[in-house]
Amino acid sequence: MHSNKNNTMAKTYKIHYKKSECIGAGACEFAFPEGWFFDKETSIATLKDPKTQKTDEVEELIITEEQYEAYLDSARVCPVLIIEIYDNETGEKVFPDN
Repeated sequence: MHSNKNNTMAKTYKIHYKKSECIGAGACEFAFPEGWFFDKETSIATLKDPKTQKTDEVEELIITEEQYEAYLDSARVCPVLIIEIYDNETGEKVFPDN
């Protein structure tokens, strides 16, 4: 976590992307090309950030509050809603709300 000038911890979120359920729409990359890469050969998206923890099934990435809106936009356009966002401190799911 990062600390700000008031010496409190900055809010962070966890992206939990169920990569194995990707249907290849590519909407996440279209919405946020800085954060996502859509592989046209495999028809599967992947998170670009080198800090991403990746398996064949899922990818997880801790993001800052500054990055939150851009990743939320990409999660919202996913037609199968497999990009989940959690409050990293509480573990509470922020998106989607199902």
